[in-house]
Amino acid sequence: MKKKPKAKKIIAKQEIQPERSNNLIFGGVILAMSSIGLLIFVLSEKVFHLS
Repeated sequence: MKKKPKAKKIIAKQEIQPERSNNLIFGGVILAMSSIGLLIFVLSEKVFHLS
């Protein structure tokens, strides 16, 4: 009886750095909030003619 050669296990290296990922998420949230704020400001200027 011949033994079957065992398949080599390939360990995938995770190259995602949690610190960099957190910075990207934080930057995206800040960018989204500022964009929404600018949109609300522009729409309120068009609707209410504050100036």
